[in-house]
Amino acid sequence: MGKITKMYVMICFLAFLPILLSLDSPAYDSNYYAKYTSPEGISFLSYTETWNEEKLKGLYEELLKNKHGSEIYLLQEVQVKGGSHANASVKAHFHALTNTITLYNGDTYTEPSSFRETLSHEYGHHFAYYHVKSHHFPFSKWANVRGLENEPVRWDAFWNYSGKHHQWFPQEIMADDYVLLYGATEPTDVEDVYSNEAFYKRTEHENQEIQNALDNKELHRYLEEATGLKIDENRLLKTPKLHSLTDDELSFSITEKENVAYRLNLSLYEQEGDSYTEDGYHEMTTISSVQDGNEMAFSLDSVSLPSNGYIKVNVDVLDLTTSLGFQTDVFYVKMQDDEVAGPFALDELN
Repeated sequence: MGKITKMYVMICFLAFLPILLSLDSPAYDSNYYAKYTSPEGISFLSYTETWNEEKLKGLYEELLKNKHGSEIYLLQEVQVKGGSHANASVKAHFHALTNTITLYNGDTYTEPSSFRETLSHEYGHHFAYYHVKSHHFPFSKWANVRGLENEPVRWDAFWNYSGKHHQWFPQEIMADDYVLLYGATEPTDVEDVYSNEAFYKRTEHENQEIQNALDNKELHRYLEEATGLKIDENRLLKTPKLHSLTDDELSFSITEKENVAYRLNLSLYEQEGDSYTEDGYHEMTTISSVQDGNEMAFSLDSVSLPSNGYIKVNVDVLDLTTSLGFQTDVFYVKMQDDEVAGPFALDELN
């Protein structure tokens, strides 16, 4: 991006900054039900009868589970409100001018742990505006190492914010990066894996269409240098890559790490004339062990594969130690005369 374009973007930002900072400004309200002040001077305020001082202290303890630095001393308030936001889809809000986090639906979510991931995300905004101030610009170092150059990112959040584009605003991408790389974690009960409940409850990036933040070493180095905070190695997870393919087995290169659950998702399509008809769906779940090393194999012996057609494949990943995970991109395997070929993108099948 040229100097003139950069200057134009900066001028636009400065022009719209007062509007941005005035949005949803949490006017101070002294009519709270309970208050807790943390040792750092953060005021935790409850505006609902369901949250007392003890629960607010528990919310502070949840906040401390997120890795933080000196920026925590600039956080002014964490508010819990009983009702919903004017936009019902908004669960919480961070206001950059007042360094305030507001959590909604406190009459529904009545325990500190129920706000764990939401609080991590909102603190991620606070963290980002302190350590990575330029993350909302397309020419920022963060945008470059995050691999957003050719992605449909919405850099116009300041003047054209829309909930339907939420996952594509850089501020939201950055906040979820924080959740994955620095946020609070908790273990997953192995029993929930085989019921599939765990895969739906895992902590994952809202935007599953961009690079896996847990597997982006350049991003990790950049954030560690910018923040002075190390990213724990035990959080990191590589995206599984297809290693080998036969008519009786799919094998993937994976992170050499035990207690990671992998669920293979297969949709089968049989060719009928010039069209394809769905002919079954299968899920196979396994948990990695030391013996697996850096490869995970799924047997297809129990699957009646199409003789002429294709298979739609992707993999769900869940680290049982941290509850962090993601879903891989879909790829396709072509079956013709009982022989396999791939992987392909959908438009490459024919």
